[in-house]
Amino acid sequence: MTEDVLAGKVAVVTGAGRGIGKSIALAFARAGADVAICARRKNEIDAVRSEVEALGRQCFCEPVDLADKAQTISFCQGIIRHFGTVDILVNNAGAYSERGAFADSDPDLWWQTLKVNVRGPYLMSRHLVGAMHKGGKIINLTSGKGFSAGANSSAYHVSKAALNMMTEGLANELWTHEIEVNSLVPGPTATATFDNAPTGQERSADDILSSGPDALPKGLPAWERVKHPDEVAALALHIASYPPGGPTGQVFSLARRPM
Repeated sequence: MTEDVLAGKVAVVTGAGRGIGKSIALAFARAGADVAICARRKNEIDAVRSEVEALGRQCFCEPVDLADKAQTISFCQGIIRHFGTVDILVNNAGAYSERGAFADSDPDLWWQTLKVNVRGPYLMSRHLVGAMHKGGKIINLTSGKGFSAGANSSAYHVSKAALNMMTEGLANELWTHEIEVNSLVPGPTATATFDNAPTGQERSADDILSSGPDALPKGLPAWERVKHPDEVAALALHIASYPPGGPTGQVFSLARRPM
């Protein structure tokens, strides 16, 4: 794959301040794309913008909470004003706000999870798809938890199942426009939220991966493994670089287990 495989393209990545989103934004920029990024923390996306611009690419960025409808729509409008078009949208930002049993769950946190994980991608896609043309790509970051009910964290399971169905439905609607919509399941990945640690106490990806097999979350098969965010970015780049007429309505996965 050539270094300029995305030359002339405009890519949008949500939740790009760190982790998987940051890796994807930088991978796309290295491949020649200009990027638009958002995250809740301004200092994080400002740092990523500096890295993108150091690669010689344009970067439009804003601090955005995808649970906030007005902020999300305003970000989309800003992207269109700045670039005029969008070639790739990666709906990466996600929330895992409610982790308890259903009967004990906090209704506000439960619904907050769906606002970020379902309404956020809906609004991003709804307000940017009109700026996409033949060969456009939408990539939704989903999860193996969207394919299984689990015992806790029902909001997250429900949200990712809904996002999987959004992928399929939108793929059906956009195939005549030659815009592909696919899901990407990273599997366990070494990100700042991996340990569910308090803010400021998160481990780096390298620290997590240095634990080897011991880093694997309980309940997963021994042949599964924890991935680096850059591995997820490589798969996202692979999906984004397909010529028009490539796969749509599909699930691409780095997980090492059946969904």
